[in-house]
Formats: sequence, C-alpha cells, structure tokens
Amino acid sequence: MNQYFTNKQGAIRRIIDLKRNGPEASRTTVVGEQKDGRKVHGLEQVLLHLRIGRIAHFTCISSFVQEIVFVS
Repeated sequence: MNQYFTNKQGAIRRIIDLKRNGPEASRTTVVGEQKDGRKVHGLEQVLLHLRIGRIAHFTCISSFVQEIVFVS
C-alpha cells in the first residue's frame, strides 16, 4: 500500500483525478476518516468532506492501486 502526505488542495486534486478516470472510478472504493473518527464512504462524500476540511485521511482501493492519503 502506498502512503502519501499532502495538504487539503493536493488531496482534492487526487480525488478529482480519480473521478476523471471514468470507468476506473466506478470500481474504486474510497473511504475517508474524519478528524473526529467517523468514516465517510464513497468518492463524492469524501470529496465533499475534504472541501469542508473534515477528512484526516482516506484510502483508495482499486484493482491496480491501494493507497492511503494523509491530509494536513
């Protein structure tokens, strides 16, 4: 599993790039963890909570990539 450390804007860019991949995005599982410990499921929900500033980190799991992104 790859680990990345980025700021809020970099994390949003990573989600947007994943969303633009089209067919691959539908097969990708995205789970975010908020700063208060609650989990958020789905690409759109993680993106929404990233923009608000609630996400501490998120994981992306697809057929060819497994990564965790920590947001500062």
